[in-house]
Amino acid sequence: MRQTGKFTWAVSGAVALSLGLMALPGGVNAAEIKIGVLYPISGGGAIYGGPAMRGHDLAVEELNAAGGIAGAKVITAGRDSKLNPAAAAAAAKELITKEGVNVLVGGLSSGVGLAISEVARQEGVIYIATIPKTIKMTTSKLHSHVFRTASNTDFEGDAMAQIVKQVNGKKVCDIQLDYAYGHDLGDGIAKALPKHAPGAKIVIKLRPKLGATDFNAYITQIMGAGCETVTSGLWGNHFVNFAKQAAPFGFFKNHVYITGGEIASHEVASKLGASYPDNVWSNTYELWYHSPTNAHKQFQARLAKKAGRKDTAMWPVLAYNGVMLYAAAVKKAGSTDAAKVIKALEGMTIDTPMGSLTIDAKSHQANTGQFWGPMKKQPGKKYRMMDPVTFIPSPK
Repeated sequence: MRQTGKFTWAVSGAVALSLGLMALPGGVNAAEIKIGVLYPISGGGAIYGGPAMRGHDLAVEELNAAGGIAGAKVITAGRDSKLNPAAAAAAAKELITKEGVNVLVGGLSSGVGLAISEVARQEGVIYIATIPKTIKMTTSKLHSHVFRTASNTDFEGDAMAQIVKQVNGKKVCDIQLDYAYGHDLGDGIAKALPKHAPGAKIVIKLRPKLGATDFNAYITQIMGAGCETVTSGLWGNHFVNFAKQAAPFGFFKNHVYITGGEIASHEVASKLGASYPDNVWSNTYELWYHSPTNAHKQFQARLAKKAGRKDTAMWPVLAYNGVMLYAAAVKKAGSTDAAKVIKALEGMTIDTPMGSLTIDAKSHQANTGQFWGPMKKQPGKKYRMMDPVTFIPSPK
């Protein structure tokens, strides 16, 4: 059953993970475990939230087909986060107080993630952030009940600084969106440049508003600043609009554009198609056309079958990993009691389609790296693909 804003599933399907059978102490009905999920399923964020839900559903189906989590059937209670922190916070509160969920998973933007995390802190419910990357979530805003399986802005900034060095960047223009993710990514780049590219200097910092559609003033400022390298975190339609507006000025012929925000993902690359610019280096968690492990090949086959297409989006694997991490922690804890599951999560390592994932016991941050590379035209393809593909692990 699916409704706008509110949706609930009880699903089963193909087998991927067996978690065994056991009694579950902790005041929860052993017949079921309810996962509260928050992704944008309407508006502009649906292009990401829809695929993320596909990965979430796939994980739940596989768990139930294998006997559930420790013998308990997995039920999903979902809400539309609407890509809005206030709406997400209200939805998270409702999932806890009205639906009685055992855990919250999801989030998309950093602002939304922080809002969900605060509700989780107040209510004493575990929150697994599968996409939000603001470093604050696992530093200044860290609390006992929040864990992150996504990368973070310091990891991303460190990788971008390495690429600045690789392209021999000297004068850098930095353009980031004016909210938590953009602020923190800009800081992450600035912290990492002296380490990896000490000869590079940021000569201008620009901060367009989240949701901006007109970037002409910023394009003009960058072109007048004398920088040959641009670092950015413009994601989704922000990058699409920027690229379309900058191209007529020959912008990408004169600048190497290094960006986070996963604009190497299929949904962004395919949206721009042949108009995707040259000289762009970007990142992604997963590529349908690049399988680093046999587990990914198998996951990709299952996902493609569910999606009805081979060239799937990147977001499903992030949602999938969040569900599987919680399932493994409940099995290890032998309980759904939050304190016991938290103890199990701290320092936990699980196998995922992208390799092993370990949660740091102190910061609650996963050691999640990303794929990076230049986006290039490929014979017979309608959009650019990453070539070569290089995995940059999380900094130690």
